[in-house]
Amino acid sequence: MQIRAISGTTKGYIEMNQVKTSQVIAALLSGKSSTFAQIEYVTEIKPAAAHKSVKIQKLTTANVQLFSDIKAATDVFLNAVKRTAQKISGNNLNNLETFEKSKTYFEHTDCYSIVKHKENEKLYLWAIFNNAISHFLINGNPATREQVAEFLTPSAKKALLNNDKIVLNAKNDVMHTVQVRTIAMENVKAINAVKAKIQFD
Repeated sequence: MQIRAISGTTKGYIEMNQVKTSQVIAALLSGKSSTFAQIEYVTEIKPAAAHKSVKIQKLTTANVQLFSDIKAATDVFLNAVKRTAQKISGNNLNNLETFEKSKTYFEHTDCYSIVKHKENEKLYLWAIFNNAISHFLINGNPATREQVAEFLTPSAKKALLNNDKIVLNAKNDVMHTVQVRTIAMENVKAINAVKAKIQFD
């Protein structure tokens, strides 16, 4: 199934494309509180200023958990954090009980895994990652993670090369292994879930 959007401008194309993609995903997940899925998406990686002319792309295939019909009182992220944090020695259980989420730039829609920017209403796919494989392109040519890292700022390089699966939430002093990503809807290229694979342009 191909989803195509036709518009006279790039901005218009992106806006139409993300709405259509979100509608298809919402319909696919409808009636299910939680769904395991495989998604494919492409993101642009911003290089350091000294390499601003270099185009870097990251192509990712990820196994994720998506959510649709979630009760208003249910906090999917917090529940997942508590589950994984309890398995990590060194966590203070009192910190788990008083865990407070940081404010986000988005809000969940009727389909929980489709979130909307609070100010510009841009749509994103909200997913809990189980595992992922990424490939990279530098100016259209295949590249390794290490090669890409050489074009980045020191902080971005460190983040790209970091393989530690344990996350420290410094605000609450809690370690957990929940990896949540919000992917711009127009970057989603395919989803495989509920015995259906859908390709997006």
